[in-house]
Amino acid sequence: MNSKRGFNAEIIRSLFGDENGAILVVVLIFVGILALVGATATIITTTDTKIGANYKASEKALYEAEAGAQEGRQRLRQGVTGAITDAHTDKTQWRAYIGTDEKSLKKGWESTNAMHVKTGSLQSDIEYTVVITHQLDPSDPTKVLYWGDDNGDGTWTRNTTTGENIYLITSYGNVEGSTKTVQLEVTRVPPITFKGALYSGTSCDIQGNVTVNGNDSCGGAAKPGIATPQTEASTPVTISGTSASVTGNPNVAYADSASPITPINVQSLANGLKISADFSYSVNSDTSYSATTIPGPGDGWGTPDLTVDLSADPPTPNCDSYNIVHYDTNDDTNDTTISFSGNIAGCGILVVEGTLHITGGFEWYGTIIVTGAFRFTGGAGDKNIMGAVITGESTEGDYVGGNVDINYCSTATESQTQKHAIPILSWKEVLAE
Repeated sequence: MNSKRGFNAEIIRSLFGDENGAILVVVLIFVGILALVGATATIITTTDTKIGANYKASEKALYEAEAGAQEGRQRLRQGVTGAITDAHTDKTQWRAYIGTDEKSLKKGWESTNAMHVKTGSLQSDIEYTVVITHQLDPSDPTKVLYWGDDNGDGTWTRNTTTGENIYLITSYGNVEGSTKTVQLEVTRVPPITFKGALYSGTSCDIQGNVTVNGNDSCGGAAKPGIATPQTEASTPVTISGTSASVTGNPNVAYADSASPITPINVQSLANGLKISADFSYSVNSDTSYSATTIPGPGDGWGTPDLTVDLSADPPTPNCDSYNIVHYDTNDDTNDTTISFSGNIAGCGILVVEGTLHITGGFEWYGTIIVTGAFRFTGGAGDKNIMGAVITGESTEGDYVGGNVDINYCSTATESQTQKHAIPILSWKEVLAE
């Protein structure tokens, strides 16, 4: 019996070999597998670390480029520290550079070129390089593009004749070998089209002791006292009372006048201005304000001196500031009313998307733009506007009554608009050059 088992064991060994050392082989196989897994994990970890570092550097470079673009945008504003002056607004070759001499040279700066302006950055922590050029007309690169109202309809568009330059700001950021490029298209706030001391989009009723004067109180060319895109036959302007006075060149201008008045897209004008507002307010219902209301007039919109100094050349009123104040009533019908009373004053451009109702004392140096109806009624206190008023279309029309003076002043309407925030027309990251 035992001999038979021994015989069987001998047969098995002869068929399958000796099993001594099999565990060592298995261990070595597992060690190899673990080594392969470890090497793979190391490669993956190293790769992920490099990817993370590259991504971090890439993001830093993008932020750096964006910072450079924003410095360029800020320094195109007039009156700011280190403002960049453009003395060749109609030249395609004009360039401005921000950065070190070495990096600016690589981007095309020529120190002897009169068309090139070079300045260092206002900060020292980041070494971006910025190139500012005039945006050119794609269909004719020999012409500079402007942003403005070239056809008098109140809508600012790209054109080759009217408004403010469109600037192309290209900013280069470089961090740890990663390079990013950002481009902005920006412009200053362009001039507003004024067709009269009071432009009424629909109809206007003048009553009481009211003066609307289109003769420039500040020494410029006269405009109509009241201008409207309606025909005279439709009687859009009514003047009641022996004390009411509307003067200008002509006193009242209509769509069928010798110099026809074309419509102004007042909503488009408001849209263009509100992005540069110094004070922005949003309401959802009729809201009343006094001179001390905060947020509102109590925030300090400027203190106007509307006295015309006839000894000055030209005779000019003045103001201690120049703001863009914007009210959004969130009402497409323009029926929601913003009401002012109690000696409110300000300087600059007042934009109301809705209806504006003014009672009591009110003084404004600059421009008032209302997308709905404009109602300026009596009450105690001075009621003076030195500048111009532009109103949109409304079912109820405009009304001015009581002791009110509206005097056109070119200085007030054109003053300091280029000191406001620079609107961005477009932004993009340049992936390759």
